Amino acid sequence: MWKAVMMAVTAGALKPAPLSRIPSLKRGDHHAVGPRGAAAGIVTTLALAPLPALAEAPGWVGPVSTVLQPTLFVIQFAMLCRILLSWYPEINLNKPPFNLVAWPTEPILRATRSVVPPAFGVDISPVVWIGIASLLQELLLGQQGVLVLLAK
Repeated sequence: MWKAVMMAVTAGALKPAPLSRIPSLKRGDHHAVGPRGAAAGIVTTLALAPLPALAEAPGWVGPVSTVLQPTLFVIQFAMLCRILLSWYPEINLNKPPFNLVAWPTEPILRATRSVVPPAFGVDISPVVWIGIASLLQELLLGQQGVLVLLAK
């Protein structure tokens, strides 16, 4: 409901009541307050008040988002390719075109294997990096991501 009210206020459909129309509180003057009390009237008026002009987004948000989104996608894609290549152990990863995926990802995966050892003989380090990249993408660039909210 609040979202609809705020959208209506920003669209100009609702005009806020002037503050002079809020009843003043005097001791013993309960009838001027209304059925919900003065606090409800003040909160309603403040909720319908025009929003102050929001500050513009910091200048670094746009370029960081522009670089970060494709970078996280490339990381996810490269790790997915590594998972698919692990299904075929007879493939030599040092020959083209497989080396285009293996050489850039191997240093990262080697460091990850020292922290997360293979589980039941299966190397799960590419899955770990897909999870990390997905989490970063959602936290930073998702629908409610930090950079998306800063850009608004």
